[in-house]
Amino acid sequence: MEKICDLHIHSKYSGGTSTQININKIAHNSNIKGIEIIGTGDCFHPLWLKELQENLCEYSNGIFFLPKTPRVKFILQSEVELMWTQNSQIKKVHFIVLVPNFDKLKEIYEFIINFGNLKIDGRPVLNISAEKFILKMNNIDDMIEVIPAHIFTPFYGILGSKLHFNSLKEAIGQGINYIHAIETGLSADPSMIRQLSELNNLSIISNSDSHSLNFHRLGREATALELNNIDYHNVIESIRKKKITKTYEFNPSEGKYYYDGHRSDRHSSGKDYFCSPKRNLINCPVCGKMLTKGVLSRVYELKDQEIPVIENFQYIIPLLHLIAIVYGGSEYSKYNVSLYRDVVNTYDGEFNIWNKESVFEEVPFELSNAIEKVKSGKYWFIPGHDGVYGELQFEA
Repeated sequence: MEKICDLHIHSKYSGGTSTQININKIAHNSNIKGIEIIGTGDCFHPLWLKELQENLCEYSNGIFFLPKTPRVKFILQSEVELMWTQNSQIKKVHFIVLVPNFDKLKEIYEFIINFGNLKIDGRPVLNISAEKFILKMNNIDDMIEVIPAHIFTPFYGILGSKLHFNSLKEAIGQGINYIHAIETGLSADPSMIRQLSELNNLSIISNSDSHSLNFHRLGREATALELNNIDYHNVIESIRKKKITKTYEFNPSEGKYYYDGHRSDRHSSGKDYFCSPKRNLINCPVCGKMLTKGVLSRVYELKDQEIPVIENFQYIIPLLHLIAIVYGGSEYSKYNVSLYRDVVNTYDGEFNIWNKESVFEEVPFELSNAIEKVKSGKYWFIPGHDGVYGELQFEA
């Protein structure tokens, strides 16, 4: 059976997140969106952990649900920021951690509490090297899954430009023996990842990294897994054995770190600047400081092969965001949210709309036309850069 999964989200205890997030609302909105298995986010934060333990019921080994929304299943998950010094440089890298059950979560908690204050942020900062962390997780339980998050993003991706690692091996040493998958991030897709031979044997997953409950954030990227049974072991085995039927991707140029650039608030003039890696610029022509090097530049620097991409992936644009573009207003307007809910209720989830070969009469013409343009590739983006999302443009 195929299940749509989003295995990287956050709670209200992470920085820059909505204070409205709670576990019931995550389940409710995931159910509307069509996400069938979702990470809990922030499972090491004491207050969020308490909410999880008080509300989640066990469906099967390592999989949980809420009685009010039984279709949506949860898996214990957190993102962590590992910080250590290597080659006289401070390294800060983000990883996704998937946990088999609450007992193992307690063991992890008792270990990581020695390396950081878990009460400060839902995504804890741990003063430990990636190699030591990964080896310890495997020692606690070899079914704990540690996945490098958004691997090419400049500031916290393990192969991002600010980290100055040229390979996973350099970054995590012997820990590489226990890494089975990597996450694309919003500014990369499988075709970019497969340009690095070191990553050939790793599975590729995509997730939202959502800091919000909103429909244009949850599941904005997702992974379809082929599962024999819905339990933790099967989820992990499907990732490790590449039983991934599809990933749903941002077009990378929509991502916030695709091109090189400096966003407008870096300049007193308010001028925005971005450029293709082909310009080969290091310093910003507006302010003279070093540009934020984007994901595309980083891939060009590290690529060492050109091979066919065997992964099945599809570019999507979050439907509520698309509705806001077509009809005006924001993703939070009552009209746009109401239309979104009507459409996804008709098709039993957003992903069914993207998977259908054609959109039927139940969808208003203007929106149906926009969906078909996205499916057929008749669009492009003013590219994202330096924390600014790309801006959608339709072909005539």
